[in-house]
Amino acid sequence: MMKTRTLLSKSIVALALLGALPAAADSVSYAGALCTPVSGFSTPTTFRSGRILNPTASTTEVVCPVQRNVVAPYFNEDVTVTFTALDPHLTENVCCYATVSEADGTTIATGSGCTSGADTANHKLVSINMSSVFANINGYIALRCVIPGQYTDSSGTKYTSVLASFTVAE
Repeated sequence: MMKTRTLLSKSIVALALLGALPAAADSVSYAGALCTPVSGFSTPTTFRSGRILNPTASTTEVVCPVQRNVVAPYFNEDVTVTFTALDPHLTENVCCYATVSEADGTTIATGSGCTSGADTANHKLVSINMSSVFANINGYIALRCVIPGQYTDSSGTKYTSVLASFTVAE
């Protein structure tokens, strides 16, 4: 009886651990609020909805966490990053830069995408498609985004740029 319980317990733990591992060829969505500011004069604002906003007058750069989603022995990266942003600024765009790198930081693939045209009400979806490359087991994917400062129109109304979310598909 004790042996059966032990075997059952080990099986449950093994299944739970397997469920926690990333699956190959899948996509994962992340909230923009997970991104961390790395430049700019103040910290962006994050909302409970998961969005990150730049309420300052200056541009802010953020780095976003990405979980690599490949399993051994297939370490080919065929990465597409899609981000959703609100871009009300007339002269600047929300831009994101994706990179696949080796463990030592050597870049092996890059891609970028930017919003275009100002829109105060509608979020824009931008895709970054990168060429398929082979990254070793300790390689990583990095995402960096630049969020423009507030835009003030001629009537004095202020509009804030937003990074709402990003999705990484491998």
